[in-house]
Formats: sequence, structure tokens, C-alpha cells
Amino acid sequence: MTVPETVTGTKAPTAGGGLSLADVRAKIQRPRDHVDIVMDAEAADEIAALEKVLTKTIELDEQSNEPDQAPEVARRLREVEERAEASVVRFVLQAISHRAYAKLQAETPPTEEQLAEAKGREGGELPAFDPEAFSPKLVRAQLISPTVGSDEEFNAFWDELSDGQMRQLWMTALGVQVGVTELGPKSESASEVLRSFERS
Repeated sequence: MTVPETVTGTKAPTAGGGLSLADVRAKIQRPRDHVDIVMDAEAADEIAALEKVLTKTIELDEQSNEPDQAPEVARRLREVEERAEASVVRFVLQAISHRAYAKLQAETPPTEEQLAEAKGREGGELPAFDPEAFSPKLVRAQLISPTVGSDEEFNAFWDELSDGQMRQLWMTALGVQVGVTELGPKSESASEVLRSFERS
């Protein structure tokens, strides 16, 4: 029986010297994405509350002959905004290979309880993995920045996140992994700048 060249490891010739799979592999750059997360969630909540207080205080100042109170509230709001902005961390995630993704799913199968719950829902599909166990593994595997010193360090970080912060990371990780990259039309702004440069 003839063994295909792709199995023996011999590089198959390309017709007419065209593009080879080795050339294609050299072009592969898996997608990246980032998400900016406010780590000081308490400050974010305080901002929302102070914005309401400021609006109400402005209305009261307009009706009162007393010294305005709104400037003091505004200063406090600005301080909290700056505190929240200082706590923002940008997380950079890069998709892993489809084989690595499948391996992570295999390592985190759905629990019996999750399977039973899915079977109890009309038309419900059986889950491919346990989301609670799979989500941190996927984020850990994809995380480019900030750098992680050890699995223990990452697990301690993950345990400290709020549900909202964790969801931001998880949704970004899932999106960059299964999203399809497509090129849109070339930038009209770039074309206009280049045309202007050529005319000058």
C-alpha cells in the first residue's frame, strides 16, 4: 500500500512552485484581544452613587440661598474617578490552538449535576465542559499580560475576582478563541491621507 507523503513526513512538492503548507504555517498568528477591567469595583460603585448625589445637589443649590454644596461633591467625585482609573488593568489574551482548546475541555468534563440539569431542560444541549472549572483554565492558557508567575498565583488571583470581573475575562477569552477573523474594506481614512501625501 502506498503511504501518502503527508504521513511519512516528506514535504510534498507544490504545483508550479506555489504556496506550501509550510509557508501558510509561517503566516499563522492566532487572534489576540484585550479587556480593561476596573479592579477597584468599590470605587466604580461609589462613582455611580456620587453622580446621583451631584445631580441632586445641583438642583438643591439652585433653590437655596446657602453656599453651593455641588463643588465639594464634584471634587469628591473626581477623586474617586481618578482612584478607579488608577486601578484599571489591561488583560491581553491570545487564542490557543484548537487542539489545546479541546484538551482543556477534555480535562474539565461537565459534572453529573450539570448533565442532569441539561437533560431536564426541553431541547437542552448537553454541555461540553464544566464552565466553572474550564473558564479559569482557558483564561490562564491564553493570558499574555499581565505575566503569571505560577498556577498558584493565578488561582489566588481568580479566587479574588468578583462575578462581574470574572465574566469580563471569561467572555473575552471565549470570544477570542471561537471568533472568526475577517478583513473588512481597506481604511478610507488611510487612503485619503496617502492620496493627500502623494499630491503634495
